Amino acid sequence: MVEVIESTLPGVGRKYVMKLRTGGSVTVISKPDGTREMYHFKGKDDIPCDTVHFNPEEAQQFATLLGANFARPALKEEIELVLGKLQLEWITLEEGSSSIGHSLGALNLRALTGASVIAIMRGEEAVPNPQVSEVLQLGDTLVLIGNDLQIKKASVLLM
Repeated sequence: MVEVIESTLPGVGRKYVMKLRTGGSVTVISKPDGTREMYHFKGKDDIPCDTVHFNPEEAQQFATLLGANFARPALKEEIELVLGKLQLEWITLEEGSSSIGHSLGALNLRALTGASVIAIMRGEEAVPNPQVSEVLQLGDTLVLIGNDLQIKKASVLLM
């Protein structure tokens, strides 16, 4: 098994360092907004020889190419410890989502599922505590709060 060293970068996200069998290492910085930075270090160098910056969509596609899927942005585990039985879930509205073009009020998400949208990430902007009149757009990432069952119901409704 390949060892991965994981650490928190306060205010930034999570850092993952994987030593390579051929020498050197790869470091991935995972940010809460879904962006990723990847650094390749040769040997014992402390300056990377290669750097790649991924937007959220590119990061997801790259993970898929490697045979993995990002389920949630970084730091979720730490947030869950603070929230207890409440959960935070990030759901990105992709093409074909029936909720695109509808307002939060029209979806009636809280009444139907018990989950609440506490923020919408739209590109580089955040819409905290969105109003019921907020219309959902393709690519929006909704930050939901609720218990496990509420989150599952909301995920089904939003997709």
